[in-house]
Amino acid sequence: MSNIEKKITISGENYFGRDFQKLPIEEQIDKMREWFHENYEDPVVRTPYESAEGGYIYIWGGPYDANEELEIFGSFVESDIIEKLADELSEDCPDWTKKESPEDYRNSYLDFFISDNKYFETFKTSLDHIQVILQSEVTGDAKNHLLGLLYVNVITAVETYLSDAFITKVIEDEYWLRKFVETNPDFKKKSFNLSDLFRKRDSIEQEVKHYLLGLMWHNIAKIKQMYKDALDVTFPDDLSLIFKSIKVRHDLVHRGGKSIKDERVNITSDDLQKLTEEATTLIDSINEQLKPDNTAC
Repeated sequence: MSNIEKKITISGENYFGRDFQKLPIEEQIDKMREWFHENYEDPVVRTPYESAEGGYIYIWGGPYDANEELEIFGSFVESDIIEKLADELSEDCPDWTKKESPEDYRNSYLDFFISDNKYFETFKTSLDHIQVILQSEVTGDAKNHLLGLLYVNVITAVETYLSDAFITKVIEDEYWLRKFVETNPDFKKKSFNLSDLFRKRDSIEQEVKHYLLGLMWHNIAKIKQMYKDALDVTFPDDLSLIFKSIKVRHDLVHRGGKSIKDERVNITSDDLQKLTEEATTLIDSINEQLKPDNTAC
């Protein structure tokens, strides 16, 4: 089989090498990104982490390098295009793991938190637990390590709220689902033949689920715009501490507690308290706007 006859499945649709050669560059990148997020995820999502062993235990496979995995497109997409996307993905996460979850796992996960619908309560509980743990009598290096773990957990609590609240809102209500699809740049770029109209209409919710589950919810700049466009929800103007904290979280999780300059990241109790207050302000503001009385019918 020639390279242009090679078939790759993306969001349930089959693409051949010759199809990619005909696509505009930006669309090639979009399709490759979509494929990558369908097959790989940040290990922080559900990969066991063991400090004593030096990091993640890659039970799903890995660690994987984005550039190496994207080489599946190498025979029919220019190498500089692949490198451009690989660099972008590596900025989000330098080491990836496989998504081995079956479809029923994804749907069960969605069904759980949509039916549970307690994402704000979960956020508050997470922060309360962090405050309780912070009062524990731990000193020295162990205390420093604990502060780093709690710092990461605050960001995780923010990410969890942002994803669960958004996905629940969009999937439960056709009005918000339609608005999301109509305003999201990645969906606006999609094109299809008129003959595919009804098939696309029937599968749109599933495509949205796949897309949202594959997002990096700590990419606040993108998530902020998405909330504004799709749900008419605005974030506070000053997010500088949140942006800075996400970079710190990246160093703690992916670089063993060192910055890109190989400098040790030290978290203090004051740092943790400031982040907790900022995270609470952010989520309180969003949640207030998402209340039924403040949203469209």
